Amino acid sequence: MDTAVHQMDEVSSELSAREAAVRLRALIGEGTVAMVTATDRRFMPASRPLVTRKLDDAGVLWFFVPSDGSLALDIDCNPRVNATYSDADRRVYVSLSGHARLDYDPERIFALWDARVETWFTEGPLDPRLALLRVAIDHAEYWDERGRGGIRLLALAHAALRGESPPPEHGRLKLRAGTREEAQPA
Repeated sequence: MDTAVHQMDEVSSELSAREAAVRLRALIGEGTVAMVTATDRRFMPASRPLVTRKLDDAGVLWFFVPSDGSLALDIDCNPRVNATYSDADRRVYVSLSGHARLDYDPERIFALWDARVETWFTEGPLDPRLALLRVAIDHAEYWDERGRGGIRLLALAHAALRGESPPPEHGRLKLRAGTREEAQPA
């Protein structure tokens, strides 16, 4: 394993859940589209684009979804989901895994609401089909090709000397204790 990547993995795994959420917010950005993947009762994965309403300090992603849609049925069968973000312009890629459930908290719905959502929920924040998809992130993995810091400079110089493409900065972040990744070395 590349030393720079291994060192980055060690640094990332030492972050608190709040620090990891802050780092993820910086990588993902505001109001971005995630491809959220869930599996149906036949264990067939299906992905849907969803606008991220919020990534809070507790490491929870929030999306608006129809309570009667296929995603709601899928998470009822299997609450494990994956959300991926890809920003080719910034050269940042993120994959998050966690547990999903529907949430019907009116206060949170009003707090996260904006007029752009009315395209899908024409009755506004009181639309009876409107639900929040709450994804409690267990762990995340990211690739950041923008790079920063001394370790990144060494990796770039090494790649240039060998005539290779520079490796992306890669890291893993744990947001919840007791995840499978915690028991396995990176």
